[in-house]
Amino acid sequence: MIESIEPIKILSKYIKNYFIVEIDNTIAFLPNERVFPCGNATMVFHYGSPSKFQKKNSSKYIEPNLVICGQQTNYYDLSLSGKTGMILIVFRPHGVKSFFNFPITELLNENLSLQDLINNEAFELEDKLLNSPNNKQRIAHIENFLTGRLIYNNEFERVEHAIKMIENSKGQIKAQNIAYEVCLGIKQFERTFSKYVGINPKKFASIVRFQNVIQMDSKDKRSLSQIAVDNGYYDQSHFNHDFKSLTDLTPRNFFNKKK
Repeated sequence: MIESIEPIKILSKYIKNYFIVEIDNTIAFLPNERVFPCGNATMVFHYGSPSKFQKKNSSKYIEPNLVICGQQTNYYDLSLSGKTGMILIVFRPHGVKSFFNFPITELLNENLSLQDLINNEAFELEDKLLNSPNNKQRIAHIENFLTGRLIYNNEFERVEHAIKMIENSKGQIKAQNIAYEVCLGIKQFERTFSKYVGINPKKFASIVRFQNVIQMDSKDKRSLSQIAVDNGYYDQSHFNHDFKSLTDLTPRNFFNKKK
């Protein structure tokens, strides 16, 4: 069972949605699923058995019950438990900074126990979630926790506008053009964007562009070369290089697996 739930209004500027995933299977762990960079940080609470997580070029380990995952610029492999029960809080690209004081760049390509970052508060939240009778109550606890931590950031709206520009262009826009639009010098814009999003605007745009490609309609008949050109890649070599770094697959192998 997979269910998507929208956050309350006060949190909707910062949180995209909640995903609930439940599996009841006798298998200890399901086969690996490769997860690709998507441009969003997440917080995950396991109320069933935790998953196995494996970063690129690293060993597998069991996730803690309550984790926060920063921006990813590499793929990772996830093996869900056969007895999975989890809630994913999917933040908007610039949303995490509005709840936590630590530098968001420290979360880059990390999957950390929330207790290691905010010890007592995380312990109290985890206890409430583990003792909740249902997901409606769990989400209420999560929203109370996040609402109580909301921080006003004076650059939030500026970064939000920059993100919309990147998303509307499907990642095909230069950082200089965005900086001009939001009335910042290029260096100041890059610093501000990274502070809120966790990665620089160029890398975020490349992830948006990549996501636009992999979400194409399966009936699309264009050649890979045409897809590369239409999505702003310099040439086929650039397309192949970016795809390989984000998926460990060539575009051809990736799309063959989707069929």
